[in-house]
Amino acid sequence: MGEADFDWGKFQRNNRYTDEELEIFKSDPRRANAAKKMFSREVAGKYLVIEVVRSHGCTARMKPGDRLVFRALGVLDTEKSSPWCAHAMGEIPGFANMVQDRYVSGLDPNDMVYNHFSCMDVGPECGWGQVVMKVYVADESDL
Repeated sequence: MGEADFDWGKFQRNNRYTDEELEIFKSDPRRANAAKKMFSREVAGKYLVIEVVRSHGCTARMKPGDRLVFRALGVLDTEKSSPWCAHAMGEIPGFANMVQDRYVSGLDPNDMVYNHFSCMDVGPECGWGQVVMKVYVADESDL
């Protein structure tokens, strides 16, 4: 996407940037390029999915298949998401950053080496239970 194709005014209004803040943002080629990709029509159809793949002893009753779905790789879609335990959310921001960085770098987010994590609980030996989740990117048609 070229400079003329990106609506910097819309971007500025969305982020409530002053003219000075926008110029500072645009002067950083990495962030300016990332904005063009993260505010594209293509990313609007991409979903970051955090899905339970294993659960044992979870007092919140999270089970395989439960998931959180974030549209445009970062905005929670409550209609597509399951109820979720707060203790299972700790790693999500790091994975969202990694997925977004891979996306703007032209890399396939689904080729992440590390794409699983677990909740903070360590299981019945020392805690209550444990939930293992997988992180991936899907198109809306695949949800």
